[in-house]
Amino acid sequence: MEREFYLPDRSGCLLLAFAILILAGCGEPPAEQSRRSREAELLAAEAAFAINLRDWPRAEQTLARATELDPARADLWLSLGSTRVRAGRKPEAREAYLKALRAFEQSGDTAAAKSDPGPTLAQIRTLALLGRMPEARSLAAELPRRFPAHPLIRAFRESGGVDQMLQEPAFRELALGAGAR
Repeated sequence: MEREFYLPDRSGCLLLAFAILILAGCGEPPAEQSRRSREAELLAAEAAFAINLRDWPRAEQTLARATELDPARADLWLSLGSTRVRAGRKPEAREAYLKALRAFEQSGDTAAAKSDPGPTLAQIRTLALLGRMPEARSLAAELPRRFPAHPLIRAFRESGGVDQMLQEPAFRELALGAGAR
């Protein structure tokens, strides 16, 4: 007895692919995204309180939960990295800084970031925290071309730019790489 296999036509394939995407849950409903974002924001506030108390384990645990809820938030990853440095967990801090860097790069690619140098400045700081000074300096050198006459860029350059940042005690406390110290 021979088996006959059915090969769906093009519309059948598209319907099947669409059904698989729906079943796989290819996106969260906006209400769920909003709830997770709000919860991450509350956790970030709780972590800020723990940081003020220098309760590094509590701050780290709270920030880790916040990044699980809202993994695109670069500021949460950066805070988690700094908290881990303060707790003496530098390998884990490096991982968090790298995730912050990726998130800052992604936010720097958005249309809003084309006129806002904030994500690019944060990216420079994160590169420097990781000890990736050639990349940080290269990106800093592009700032005037990318954001001509922007007051933040002018202030950054007039204050000494990357070199001044490297001298700040708060920065040095959180930096990982040998080139950053």
